[in-house]
Amino acid sequence: MRIERFQYHDQVLQWRLGETFFSDLTLLVGVSGVGKTQILRALLNVKRIALGRVLNGLKWEMTFTTRDNHCYLWQGEFETLDRPVLDELDLGGDADSPSSDKPRLLSESLHLDGDEIIRRNDREITFKGDRIPRLSPSVSVVSLLSEEDDVAPAYEAFQSVLHSDQSSPSQPYNQIPFSAFDKLKERYGTLADIQHSELPTQLKLALVSECEPEVFATIRDRFIEIFPQVVGMKVEPVSDDRFPPFIVPTRVIQIKEKGVSEWIHQRQISSGMLRTIFHLAEMYLWPEGTVILIDEFENSLGVNCIDVLTEDLLQPHRSLQFIITSHHPYVINNVGPEHWKVVRRKGGVVTTHDAKSLGLSQSSHEAFIQLLNNEEYREGIAAS
Repeated sequence: MRIERFQYHDQVLQWRLGETFFSDLTLLVGVSGVGKTQILRALLNVKRIALGRVLNGLKWEMTFTTRDNHCYLWQGEFETLDRPVLDELDLGGDADSPSSDKPRLLSESLHLDGDEIIRRNDREITFKGDRIPRLSPSVSVVSLLSEEDDVAPAYEAFQSVLHSDQSSPSQPYNQIPFSAFDKLKERYGTLADIQHSELPTQLKLALVSECEPEVFATIRDRFIEIFPQVVGMKVEPVSDDRFPPFIVPTRVIQIKEKGVSEWIHQRQISSGMLRTIFHLAEMYLWPEGTVILIDEFENSLGVNCIDVLTEDLLQPHRSLQFIITSHHPYVINNVGPEHWKVVRRKGGVVTTHDAKSLGLSQSSHEAFIQLLNNEEYREGIAAS
């Protein structure tokens, strides 16, 4: 999937994102509170709608392309209820709850390569011009008709949107019995199988360390380039001290450093090192066409990590799309102005501006200096 264009309106929060265009790498820059993180959340909300969630008072329009180069235009609007909605609170929906408890879709349409294939209003749904039996009034047609040939690629595309949240990377140990891991190895025995699985990144890393050792070696060696004091990395089962090893074996990341006789357990690895491992793993262990959303890319990373990982973001070696936010001067300066989207907010309306429209230089260093002095950047939040 590649997200090309996006507009969004949260009518409950009275927050609106103006038309925004994305490239293979988009860096959202702007002062704190301007709405950078909200843009990532909006993209995730649209993913949730595509996969069948019900969200109150949202209106959206998105253009995206799939891995086989088909172009979709998808737009829709939920009614706005003046009370909390169960799905919206992530408490899980009740399939038997009356539809009157959920916001209805007032409108929705899906176009494929310029041709309208689905049109919906609050009374009926038409598919390729034919009216179809009444379906759930609160669930998107992308989810309801996900098995139809012309809709399935769109549904599958949203499954490839990944929120890379490594804010607490030391937590997600993979507590999994040996027998269960052996079954996973049988099911996901190749790199392609691992990439296209919905497993968490750390479990993918554990699988690739055994099933595809050359790929694991590439990730390990890249990590060692960033941290030259490290001489080894592995993912192996280690018993949790709180449980006997035969009950809860956990597969944890371990590293070996120069001059240290013992392997360092994941609990003792610094947050910057762990976040670097996960970012590297994501670049290799998620399938072609994945859209990776990263908020505050520099969080918990040292300067040496930012340097190398920023270089990796700019490498076109795989068909991945990155949409990231950052405050860090090194990231902004080195990513390059052609990838910037300067975010501004006036009241509840958020807009994005590329470097060219702001008259910034094509030279990264000059553009960065100009950005810091640019009124659109410095005065990113204005009263409504």
